[in-house]
Amino acid sequence: MKYSQVLRIKKLTGDKNIIQRASRHNLREIPAEWREEGKIDVARSGLNRVLRGSATATGVATFAKDLLKQAGVKSLRCNQVFGIEIVISLPADAPIDYDGFFNDAVQWVEQSFGAPIVSAVVHNDEAAPHCHVLILPLLDGSMKGSDMMGGPTELKKRQADFQARVGKKYGLVRENTPKRVGALVRQGAINYAQMWLQENFRLPAIVIQALLAPHKDDPEPLLRAMGQPMPSAKPRETFVSIMTKPTKPERPAKPNRLDWAM
Repeated sequence: MKYSQVLRIKKLTGDKNIIQRASRHNLREIPAEWREEGKIDVARSGLNRVLRGSATATGVATFAKDLLKQAGVKSLRCNQVFGIEIVISLPADAPIDYDGFFNDAVQWVEQSFGAPIVSAVVHNDEAAPHCHVLILPLLDGSMKGSDMMGGPTELKKRQADFQARVGKKYGLVRENTPKRVGALVRQGAINYAQMWLQENFRLPAIVIQALLAPHKDDPEPLLRAMGQPMPSAKPRETFVSIMTKPTKPERPAKPNRLDWAM
């Protein structure tokens, strides 16, 4: 059986305290989260481990501020990328050395991004073991979060590099990300679901719209529950089909001024 690892990378934006707020979650300093049923098993929170940085969110934030001060960064823009968070996750039943994997994963993050890691925390109290790594995107004395993130191509390269350098070592494979269907196909699915609900349940339009709203981005599970397949996208036209397509008859040419003159 093959087990897959998952690597997610996201920007931390919004306000200058976002690193501290992310750390409060990672270090289990938000009591309200403990009461969310099925999310965190508090009895297992003692198994969480801090691999890098302070054991408190305040300590993590202070460390980040000290790094900025030492680099001479005095002010940040409101639309600044204040941090980058990498989440590496494993299946709960993967027969591997979890400690070794997460330590290697953090070292890969450090080498791949080349920026200071202000915190790295392993969570063993949720459904799947995973590690949160917080990076301060400080390079050459300035914050370069957007450049560091790059675009989809850079993300794919990092995913492949992580698999080659870390995942493969532990016999893991990359998670297969399902291809997102196009907007027209999703809208077609919603339109079909709307018609199906109207015909089978005679519900008011406002009720049907409320029921369908949460499914607009991913209607496939809803259609599956109805026993219906997703509509297929319109096939692309081939060169042959374009060249052999019936054409409209040409309109007769309009007489020009010389014709009238004659």
